[in-house]
Amino acid sequence: MKNICFILIMALFSCKQSETKVNIIDNMGKYITASAIDETVKELESKYPQSDRELIGRGVKLVSEFWSSGDGSPDEFKEFCINSYSQDKKALADRFSKNLETVFGRFSQVGKEMQFPIHVEDGDLLPVDEIFASWSPFAHVSDDWFDNKLAMILHLNFPYYSLDERNAKGLQWTDDENAAVNLGLYFASRTPGRIQQNIDEISTRAEMYISNYNIYMHNIVDEKGGRYFPEDMRLISHWGLRDELKSNYTDRTETGLLKQKLIYDLMIRIINQEIPQEIINTPGNDYCPVNNRFFRNGRDTVPEREKDTRYAFMLEIFRASKAADKYSPLYPDAIKRAFDQGLEMTFDEVETMFTTFLSDPVIEKIGGFIGRRLRRPLRAYDIWYDGFKARSSINERDLSARTVKQFPDAKALERQLPNILQLLGYGTDRAEEICQFIAVDAARGSGHAMGAAMKDDVSRLRVRVPETGLNYNGFNVAMHEFGHNVEQTVSMYDVDNYLNSGIPNTAFTEALAFLFQKRDLDVLGFKENNPDKARLAILDNYWHAFEIMGVALVDMYTWKWMYANPDAKPEELKAAIISIAKDVWNKYYAKVFDVADSPILAVYSHMISYPLYLAAYPIGHLIEFQLEQHLEGKDFAKEIDRIFSIGHCSPNVWMTKATGTKLSVEPFIKAVTNVMDEINAQVDD
Repeated sequence: MKNICFILIMALFSCKQSETKVNIIDNMGKYITASAIDETVKELESKYPQSDRELIGRGVKLVSEFWSSGDGSPDEFKEFCINSYSQDKKALADRFSKNLETVFGRFSQVGKEMQFPIHVEDGDLLPVDEIFASWSPFAHVSDDWFDNKLAMILHLNFPYYSLDERNAKGLQWTDDENAAVNLGLYFASRTPGRIQQNIDEISTRAEMYISNYNIYMHNIVDEKGGRYFPEDMRLISHWGLRDELKSNYTDRTETGLLKQKLIYDLMIRIINQEIPQEIINTPGNDYCPVNNRFFRNGRDTVPEREKDTRYAFMLEIFRASKAADKYSPLYPDAIKRAFDQGLEMTFDEVETMFTTFLSDPVIEKIGGFIGRRLRRPLRAYDIWYDGFKARSSINERDLSARTVKQFPDAKALERQLPNILQLLGYGTDRAEEICQFIAVDAARGSGHAMGAAMKDDVSRLRVRVPETGLNYNGFNVAMHEFGHNVEQTVSMYDVDNYLNSGIPNTAFTEALAFLFQKRDLDVLGFKENNPDKARLAILDNYWHAFEIMGVALVDMYTWKWMYANPDAKPEELKAAIISIAKDVWNKYYAKVFDVADSPILAVYSHMISYPLYLAAYPIGHLIEFQLEQHLEGKDFAKEIDRIFSIGHCSPNVWMTKATGTKLSVEPFIKAVTNVMDEINAQVDD
């Protein structure tokens, strides 16, 4: 009892300390006066006349943005700056580099271990697993490094450069200069650990909600009670549902159309939160999404619907993220943290890129071409049309028969990763060198890749593997995630300075993932001799970019709406998202499909489990196109190694170093317009 009381007292004391800490740093950025900043800068300039005056001013000003009354008086601020300024920037940067790799690398390892049970199909989940997974070893790093002034020393000596500056100057910087600039991007927020921990806890609960959002498809019936899906088919929303819908384009019978329509209607019920609670992750009862009828033990029953859970989670994540805004002077809201900081592209820049792409009239020509191929009018779910791929002419059962035999479990896939790289053009030694840092796990969810944050750690490839073995859809996903893992390994191990490791943003890893994913049939030994293969590949990439750009805009506009309506209720957010999805649809999609008011763009589960991430996918498609154009006629493996060892710099600088041109939608639009002109000319002939 004594120990329990002691623990309770310490917990209460810690909470009180945390609350006090939040209150103390609330005046950061307002505590140090302009005159105190000027005095400090002048004294440093006098003490170090050979130093860059502009950088001194930047550093002192930046420290003042984070300094609060709890850090010391204005005189102590001045004393700290005078004593902490270093002329030997290289030695200081090297020390930070070494220790940041240790901290972030080890903590990343710990975090992955804590999350292992909720990510990997490895026995039953225990009630404590969610608590372990939601605990983050990173939560208090910012607190600690600001408290002991390490973050202040960093900001003083390696001041922040804006995105515009990095785009303008990045090509001229040496590796050491680029590393110093990257160092200045660390600790851009001073979010208290309690607030960060709350964000992590809510995000973990949202991820678990999505990871367990499975539909037993044998229980999905049409209006007459007809069943079309096998007994063992359990699909996660939205990924599994979407992939099953896509797979039915090879079935030209009425059954294929019925299955696609049932999946589409099911998705609409999920978006509207009309789906019965008992259908989610529960087998045995039948449900007809067409008319929303539910049959419990064979009896037509009025079901209890899911209670706007997906929208409640979105609001929880939004409010938790918004609580961190005032502690982030460089990126003062979650949208800027996702775009300016995370993507290193502004919201407006991305929106303009997407709307330019979506508005180009060539997309209507592609839609007409798809309609001719399908020999029917387009339907809303044809945003997932998959007929441009080489596999569209191959029965998926044949593909799955091969993958199930070749990859009966996750470890079989892991053993064959070096062989997959060799089939993509890598030499034996290089393939083994890369794959020693990649491990494969059977995922509970749809699958993902988790990179390492230090050398000597491994990247994780997670893919859902049924008991019968890895089916073709699973292998296709695995190839995508393997692309991520190769990027994660090359951009870590082939970059000399840890501070330069990585890539500009997640869209760049998506681009390599797409490059790997589209070569899945080559790996399986299915060769496509279609002379139109190159043109169809461009159309395939363009159509998928078209689909996901609308989804990304819905995600982006939803966060704008939540910031404008911070006190919204889940049902209000649901109505808003459905309205936003319909607006985006009507503006950019209705003219292609001749269907108005579809909310289907709101179905993506990323909006709950990976908020403000969706924009990375269409940007990834744009990067993929430019990389493919660059790779044509070159050694694929050698160029991939060169390109992804460029390291972290701004997106435009990276693209220029990789391909010689900046990131743009124009080359893609021009290429696909030429393709459609050629196709239409053939039709006219």
